Amino acid sequence: MRVLRRRADRNALAELFERHAEDVWNHAYRLTGSWEQAEELTAQAFQAAGRRTAEAALLGDQALPWLLALTARLPRPAPSHDGDPAVLHVLTALATLPRSDREAAELCLLGELAPPRAAQALGTTEDHVRSAVDRARARLGQAEEE
Repeated sequence: MRVLRRRADRNALAELFERHAEDVWNHAYRLTGSWEQAEELTAQAFQAAGRRTAEAALLGDQALPWLLALTARLPRPAPSHDGDPAVLHVLTALATLPRSDREAAELCLLGELAPPRAAQALGTTEDHVRSAVDRARARLGQAEEE
């Protein structure tokens, strides 16, 4: 029975990877600004998802927001952005926000998730996500003035 369970988990993870690896990598790249760091972060995200395949399988169409939120919550080095100073500027400004605001802003502004999907992925309210994104935009505006 355990062998069948492990095989089903591997199959579920393979399907999850097949469907969402590119989107997770793109988000990881936006978060880090480095191809190499994006590869590492993507691998870590799917390793973490592999430990939680039952949860991921239950999410169905909501798996991508969950994966992006999981990716954003992983430890990562400071952004380096391989040659794009504007993106590095945005990442640096977002890094100054409190964690819950930063996660919401990263999912909506960088991950291009709608606030309801980001709220569900983060386990918070849509109002919180919208407020966090507003605060992030204000912070980005301040950073541009500096």
